[in-house]
Amino acid sequence: MHKLKLAAGLAAVFLVAGCTHSIRMDPNIGPTASIARPVDLRVGLYIPEEVKGFVISDRPDLEKFVFEIGASLESIITKSANRVFSRVAMLNAQPTDDVIGERELDLVMIPRVTSAMMSLNKDEGPFQDDARGSTAITVELMFYDAEMIQLTAVMASGVGIASERIGFFSRGQREYAASVEDALNNLSNDMVRQMYGNYDIRKMGEDSE
Repeated sequence: MHKLKLAAGLAAVFLVAGCTHSIRMDPNIGPTASIARPVDLRVGLYIPEEVKGFVISDRPDLEKFVFEIGASLESIITKSANRVFSRVAMLNAQPTDDVIGERELDLVMIPRVTSAMMSLNKDEGPFQDDARGSTAITVELMFYDAEMIQLTAVMASGVGIASERIGFFSRGQREYAASVEDALNNLSNDMVRQMYGNYDIRKMGEDSE
């Protein structure tokens, strides 16, 4: 009896492990939103490891999808900053006064993910099923002056809703990823708009001219 329970338990473990799908999203996503001209500021950008390695997943049932979006977020944040500001310097560590002084930075920008939610569903059809998904991601961008005193915070969000027919030989990874990709693209463009439209950032750029 104990052997039967052990065998059943091991089978359940392998079943769960076999139904977890990891999907790495496009690491080269960037904004398409345009601006009149870049804000004339030198900005140091530090992206924490928790952002670079961020993942988002649906409910933890037998058919679980895990989307690795950290590289996408890193690309979005970097490209958005380069579109909004005249000069952007990548920082490999939490900035210090010495680094800020050596690089003559006007601002330091540090992002964090404040919210990431998704819902995935399958609509079963007579011949093929439809993968339906909705994804919402919010990123906060903290801006500090040359003395590391907070100047302002910018919130950017992206929402994606998609429905894709699941192919005959597909396990659904590409189809379920559609809403995540839409959310990332929308987040990228909103990030540009929110940074460029921020009063404190624009005023600092005008004062430096």
